[in-house]
Amino acid sequence: MPVSESPQDIAPVTDTSRLKLALQEKLKRGININGEFHLPCVPSMLDDYLKLLSDFLKLVGQNLGNPETENLKTLLGNALAAGFKQSPHATLIVSYFPANSQTGLSGGITIDTKIQVQSMADKYHSWPQIRPEPLFGSYPDAKVMEIVAELGEPKQSPILDVGAGPGRNSLPLARLGHPVDAIELTPIFAEKLSATATAENLPVTVTQGDVLDPLLRMKTYRYKLAIATEVLSHFRHPEQVRLFLGKMSDSVLSGGFILFSTFLAVEGYEPDDMAKQMSEQSWSYLITKQELETAIEGLPLEIISNESVIEYEQKHLPKAAWPPTTWFISWASGRDLFPIQETPPIELRWILVKRF
Repeated sequence: MPVSESPQDIAPVTDTSRLKLALQEKLKRGININGEFHLPCVPSMLDDYLKLLSDFLKLVGQNLGNPETENLKTLLGNALAAGFKQSPHATLIVSYFPANSQTGLSGGITIDTKIQVQSMADKYHSWPQIRPEPLFGSYPDAKVMEIVAELGEPKQSPILDVGAGPGRNSLPLARLGHPVDAIELTPIFAEKLSATATAENLPVTVTQGDVLDPLLRMKTYRYKLAIATEVLSHFRHPEQVRLFLGKMSDSVLSGGFILFSTFLAVEGYEPDDMAKQMSEQSWSYLITKQELETAIEGLPLEIISNESVIEYEQKHLPKAAWPPTTWFISWASGRDLFPIQETPPIELRWILVKRF
């Protein structure tokens, strides 16, 4: 009968390369990693984020096959879309940790996702703690004051200030004698404006709310001028521009004016999805000239002027007031969105509209 070999009779492995692989595998069982990626919820960045995570997983010894890659892509795509729908300031937090803590990296890695959303009001609420005063500048906008000078008797020239902030325009206008109705989304700014107006006994009425909210009712056919400075930069859709202009046209008297600032794309530049989405994320929501014309079409409004905010304000503000803040020029020039040395293809513009 043949005699089976005992374990002692099997030749030991002495191949150092093979033994090294075994030791590396043993070592992987003792390695545990965990951490997070914080990714802005920009859906058009899906492929970039997928490559980032795939490369990272490969670095730690996790090579994804086609099915795993597709599953990860679906997971990321759904989460990015859901987060962006909630807010352009949403963040996708991708967590990674061992699937089994006892087997470390050799047992694979689990990926988990969650969406973190901070509202615009929440972001502005923290500004007084992280940005120096004055938050938006010490002087009113020169363009606003130029138009106001042509309105006539202040007491007979009520003004609507949308996105009034802490009152950079509302308070000087009220001090001239204009009745001012101010709408402000951020509670901390609305409270500050109201407190200052009350302390100075100024004709300012403050409403805390979102101008795009259908439930926010405004007085109709009352104002000689409606202003919205640095407001449309927070919008998200051309339909919101249309809604805003519709509500303004209902509020302004025939012959009155609407002044607003908005980021316009230059002629010849057609923003793609990535630029559009990141403009929302950068508080630089951009529209094209065609989108602006479409938003106004059919309304009793006519564009009177279209001017560079930087050029106009730099020319007409007192030297001590320019720039209004340390961040203004970078933002208004479009470099917050496109951080390039050359001239970006967008710019903040003053749009003056007359109601007929």
